[in-house]
Amino acid sequence: MRKLIAAALIYATLFAQSQLLSPIPVPTNVIIDLDPQTYDDDALHEALDNGEIFTFLAKSSHTQDEQLRQLRQNYMALFSLRSRVFTGQAIRVAFIVPYKIIGKYASSTTDSALAYLLARGLPFQMDTIAVEDESQTSLATALEQIESGHYDLVVAPLTPAGAQFYCDRTLTTRFYIPTLHKKRVACENTMVYFGGIDYEKQIETLALLTEENATTITVSDHSSVSQMLTRLVNEHLQVDRHIELPQTGYYKDLIERYDDLNQSDIFLNTPVVKSSLFLSQLTLADFKPQRILSTQINYSPLLLTLTQYHDRDAMVVSSSIGTVDPVLAEEISLINRDIRFNWINYATVVGLDQIYSSRTSEPRMSKESFDNNSLAYDIYLYDVGLFRFVPRALPEPESSMMKEDTIEESVYPSSSME
Repeated sequence: MRKLIAAALIYATLFAQSQLLSPIPVPTNVIIDLDPQTYDDDALHEALDNGEIFTFLAKSSHTQDEQLRQLRQNYMALFSLRSRVFTGQAIRVAFIVPYKIIGKYASSTTDSALAYLLARGLPFQMDTIAVEDESQTSLATALEQIESGHYDLVVAPLTPAGAQFYCDRTLTTRFYIPTLHKKRVACENTMVYFGGIDYEKQIETLALLTEENATTITVSDHSSVSQMLTRLVNEHLQVDRHIELPQTGYYKDLIERYDDLNQSDIFLNTPVVKSSLFLSQLTLADFKPQRILSTQINYSPLLLTLTQYHDRDAMVVSSSIGTVDPVLAEEISLINRDIRFNWINYATVVGLDQIYSSRTSEPRMSKESFDNNSLAYDIYLYDVGLFRFVPRALPEPESSMMKEDTIEESVYPSSSME
């Protein structure tokens, strides 16, 4: 028996894995410009044409040409290069995490931000201020710690109630709220920035796909997001019927009460698991909608695994997740965090990237920028295909129907599932 215990301890010692970050920094290459000559954009293009890649990298940090900036970013990622040695003070970021309110997003957003800062390779300090909830006492205590900490940025994944608390305060530090679009809060505070997606803009785009004489039906549950989406659909379309799903997960009897589900336009405003159950039971009831439309709420690979293709072949999903540096995306995925489909993680990284770049003068790793203190996102449409989300062309605003042709994936973000 003693021999068995000893052998087990030796095995555990040999194969145990530490959960601590290694203090050894990730190796990087540094490119230093020692040539006093200045290169304009024409000279940079000439350097590229001559194959002088490292000359281009050494001289292109100042360019405002979007094509040259993108080429610079691609080459920097390819060679794991940093353009200069950072001599300024370390950037300081704080996270306010109301863990009982945002649940799983507490660790997800902080992990994604940490991976981003590590990928940048410059000195930083990141502190987490955990609060139980969004009560005024909790948020005020967090604000006191922020004011004494001299941070460059506070990232606060909050609900509208928590965001409103900080909007109504005098702030000396920039607050970034990745969970909300500015439309959801009455906020005139210039120190508060928002990164949430614009569901209304997504619905406006999806509404262009509907036919004028089609029966339009909304499907929701009791959640606040689902109810908000249904309200937005009602504001932009004439809705003929609203169906609210029960908590049971069994919907076939409910579905069979409504014959007009056949050949209808359905706005599916439920989370991905409930949506998958609804779609499968819609097929079971032998109903075939004309089209099924949904927002970011169902842009998830789970939809592909929880449904069969014939359940979703008439479905179109909108998304605002664009592209970030591919190396960054892979490094974040290594810690089991996703920014290709998880829009809150994506918003956290993109907003942090925008503010980080303005603070350090480092090139951007994403393309979205702030407009009136809110991140401005593009809209992408996808057919829910057999194995992946297939990009579709955006409909023309003056047209009531979208062309059925798909377009090349190269103009779409790399988040489409292969």
